[in-house]
Amino acid sequence: MSQGLKVRRTVWMAALLSSALVGAVPALAQDAAPAARRDSAVETMVKLLIEEGIIPPDKAAALTARAQALAAQEQQQAPAATAELTPPPAGAVRVPYVPETVRAQIATQVRDEVMAQAKAERWAAPDNAAPDWVDNIRIHGDLRVRSASSLYSRDNATNSFYDVPAFNSSGPYDVSGNGNQLIPQINTIRDKVNNMQIRARIGIEATVAERFQLGFQLATGDDAGPISTNSNLTGGFRKRDVWIQNAYVRGELVDGVTAMLGRFDNPFRTTDLMFDPDLALDGVYGEVDVTKILRQDGFHLAVRGGAFPIQFEPTDFPSTSGDKRNWRDRYMFSGQVELAKEFAGGVRVDLSAAYHNFTYLRGHVSEPCDTYSATNIECSTDILRPLWASKGNTLFYLRRIDQEFATNPAQPNNPQYLGLKFAYRVLDVNGSVSVPISERVQARLTGSYLYNFGFDPENICREGEDAGPINNYVVTNGDANQLACGANPGKFVGGNEGYGAYFSIGDPDLFSVNPRRARRGAWAINAAYKYLQSDAVPDSFTDSDFHLGGTNAKGFILGGAWAPYNGITIGGRWLSASEIVGPPLKIDVLQIDLGVAF
Repeated sequence: MSQGLKVRRTVWMAALLSSALVGAVPALAQDAAPAARRDSAVETMVKLLIEEGIIPPDKAAALTARAQALAAQEQQQAPAATAELTPPPAGAVRVPYVPETVRAQIATQVRDEVMAQAKAERWAAPDNAAPDWVDNIRIHGDLRVRSASSLYSRDNATNSFYDVPAFNSSGPYDVSGNGNQLIPQINTIRDKVNNMQIRARIGIEATVAERFQLGFQLATGDDAGPISTNSNLTGGFRKRDVWIQNAYVRGELVDGVTAMLGRFDNPFRTTDLMFDPDLALDGVYGEVDVTKILRQDGFHLAVRGGAFPIQFEPTDFPSTSGDKRNWRDRYMFSGQVELAKEFAGGVRVDLSAAYHNFTYLRGHVSEPCDTYSATNIECSTDILRPLWASKGNTLFYLRRIDQEFATNPAQPNNPQYLGLKFAYRVLDVNGSVSVPISERVQARLTGSYLYNFGFDPENICREGEDAGPINNYVVTNGDANQLACGANPGKFVGGNEGYGAYFSIGDPDLFSVNPRRARRGAWAINAAYKYLQSDAVPDSFTDSDFHLGGTNAKGFILGGAWAPYNGITIGGRWLSASEIVGPPLKIDVLQIDLGVAF
């Protein structure tokens, strides 16, 4: 409600009350039948003022008592006239005369009290009234302070896991072993206890032309990666980085048809098995609410889709050559159908199926590349390095080195980058059942299943021995029927499926950790089991907390949260995960959170 409208409503109510007091105070002494007493006009108006929040209950009680006292005083001032009156007919109401001075006194006192309260609360001061555009803007924000501990098993393998982002960003690295070059590895055995982190976000959304919303959000983060917005509290008290997390325009073009452009929170119904909860998408999105268009009640049917650019074609590759190459833009094209229905007793069932096609993420072996004549040469497929890779996806070396130019053929060099072995065209199926237990307590069971149609192990050696996978295989003592290409004899054991089960009970506002907003006294207990094979999804975009990111992980999550005050929550999670195939890598994560949101 605008400030101007509130002022006008308040003044109107005050004037109406004044009129009621002037003309109806005597009605408090009406000669009604002995039936149950009805509220007088004054009492009715006072109740309305209380409901509107214009006057507090204690002032309302005093006002009613004062009116009743004035009516009694007036009766005492004219006893003779009252005594001479004949009894009124049945059903008639006697209204004695109220002097003009009493009327003016009541009207002035009510007006002064109402306006004094209005000015004290600064909603009836014309000079300080907020402009109308303020009502079209909503500001929201949250801060999460976290203690995060990463606990590694002492049985984990060492020197078995490349640090893929470091490898590709600071490489190429000579993997031949002949150049004595050290290759970056991830930590697998050293615990990291009580890392302090913050996640701060603030956003604004404005309504434009009644049908459109313009939104912005800023968020912390240690890097420009697509998922985590956590910022570690370290670095010699350095200032924190702030990034543009969201910048979008959304509008309902016609009833039931919504479009969105820019950068925005993930609009698809999914789980953290597919996408990290902090992931935001760039591009264009549309949704058709079929139920709203057909004006049907009792069920919900929606169709969603969008095109989301991941990486545009570089205009200057190779930068060190005058012979430029063309590469297609990388996109994620997505579509989803969702159906929901609510049954008797508030039981709700939700089903959805989505298809996400990540185009041109798969790497390819380069043309023969002479790395001996120039150390800074760019080979033909270097551009196909994956963006923001984590761990788990099947990898291979992108370069085919032309050893014809080797200065020492007995000890050839092999400077390499890493690429993704498979394409990713992912089916994401989700279903949930929600059962209300009480007004603020609900139980929900959710299931999720993923299947990557781009997985193609039958053609794993199609580009030759140089394109053999460097992970997700086990040595089989030279089993000739199941070689992972000649350079890496072994059985390929990667997979393309994932599934998860999630159970939550408590306040639905605390079923998700992003963000945790709840009313005072809210609580929730959350549990999950996750199984995500190596190539079910791109490891760049899935949950960054479970197994500390990536795929090829299985395990469980236990957590809970409680809100001691409105908008303030305390929670914790224990995430225990280990590898599905390959060298042992067990990682447990403990998170203790304090969240404040508005």
